[in-house]
Amino acid sequence: MNGISLSAQTLRTLCAAGFVAAAVMFTQSQDALREITRPIVLAIVNAIGIAASDKGDVMAIGKLEVPWTRDCAGMNLLLIMLALGVWVNREEPSVRKFWLRVLAMVPAALAANVLRVLTLIAYRMVAYPVVESPQTHYFMGFIWMVPFITLITPRAGRPAWHPLMETFQAAAVVALLAPMTGMPNGSMITVAVIMALSQCRLRLDFWATRVTLTVLWVAAGAGVAALNMESFWLPWLLCCPLLLDMRWLFSPAGALVMLSTQSMFAMQSWAPYLGWSGIGLAVWAMLKKNEEAADEAKVETAGLPAVDNNNTSWLRPLLGLGCAACFMVPFLASTLLSMGQLNWHPPETVRSRSLGNHGFEVQVPGQPQGMALVCYAAEGKDRHHTVKVCLKYRGTELEPVAGEAGVYSDGKHWLREFFLQDGKLLQGYPEYLKSTFRPGSDPGVHLIFISPHSFGTPADFSKTGAELAESLYQLCQAREVRP
Repeated sequence: MNGISLSAQTLRTLCAAGFVAAAVMFTQSQDALREITRPIVLAIVNAIGIAASDKGDVMAIGKLEVPWTRDCAGMNLLLIMLALGVWVNREEPSVRKFWLRVLAMVPAALAANVLRVLTLIAYRMVAYPVVESPQTHYFMGFIWMVPFITLITPRAGRPAWHPLMETFQAAAVVALLAPMTGMPNGSMITVAVIMALSQCRLRLDFWATRVTLTVLWVAAGAGVAALNMESFWLPWLLCCPLLLDMRWLFSPAGALVMLSTQSMFAMQSWAPYLGWSGIGLAVWAMLKKNEEAADEAKVETAGLPAVDNNNTSWLRPLLGLGCAACFMVPFLASTLLSMGQLNWHPPETVRSRSLGNHGFEVQVPGQPQGMALVCYAAEGKDRHHTVKVCLKYRGTELEPVAGEAGVYSDGKHWLREFFLQDGKLLQGYPEYLKSTFRPGSDPGVHLIFISPHSFGTPADFSKTGAELAESLYQLCQAREVRP
């Protein structure tokens, strides 16, 4: 191969990376585990004295009706945990141990998913009528994945906090990555994230410099949370100074790969040219293992435990575990920072009724019969998600309608989204993302029009929706300027 030597470790890392990427991309799987997970959840809830029953698309839990989505079944969590099992054991020399640990993720995923659904039910019972935000939803999955993944992570002669940090980071990254695969250029984001993750391993070289950078890293995370720049959470997680190879980060390949993990960059029409070029360079660098690079890797790998074992100070593991705790911040920041936030209400000049969870059904003057409009204010300071993601967590799967930009269908209805943000009416999600990219920007209000297919063609529906959105925008503007 023209001087390229593919070591066994490099081959296993590439195979593990491919498996993780494939598993994350297939997390939009069918509800294959529904008949296993749901009876267990219902039996446990009934056993603790709360009336629970199966009503098809929802579970009746006491006075609550909890939508049953594909995520509830656990297939997505199973794929993610299998992927993490392969990833954390990619350097395990024993083939038998490798497969036993990976296969152990099947019952572990079932247990973790049951615990996650029970946590979701408990949250909704306590927070009723509020529904958890997508970030909180991901956090529930993340928090139950970590204990099981930690149990199968090999220590390889290292102190326990080394693999613990690496496992926490990998679980947090994959949990945030899974819902992003459906975004524009989602496959590029997925591959870039996995390539960056392959460069993350606890490192003790240049320790004093890494400690200083870690302090700056924590401060940067606080800034991302305070300024509502959620598209930076994935790059922030991957750039933890105690784990990332800084030499790789500042190489052309590393810089392009890390840039490609930022969703706002990835959505640009020209991003794939830079992103895939960086990924190609990164793969080439992994394959091109000359003797000098191989020797450096051996020295670094062999030296990690020795350096740490000669220094028994409690400061290193304390700093490491503190960083591991910071990996939970992307899931919790928006919920904590949104406490006390004022809620949006429709203008008094339109008919409306509350749907709970900061949502309203609105009737704009001139709105035809058969077309409905729902408006959702932000649950926190995070940006709204696309209508496809929003409805997924309410049990509905949408697909874009070919030939009519911005229109979606669930098989029976047409849907289209608009946004009221910063005094503007925005026609779609890419425009909304650009408008809210400014730090500290208001997340605005999400408008979703819906009608049955019998209403008319997708083009007729889209045109009517745009006219009604403009009418509501003008009414909202009139309210803002009224004394």
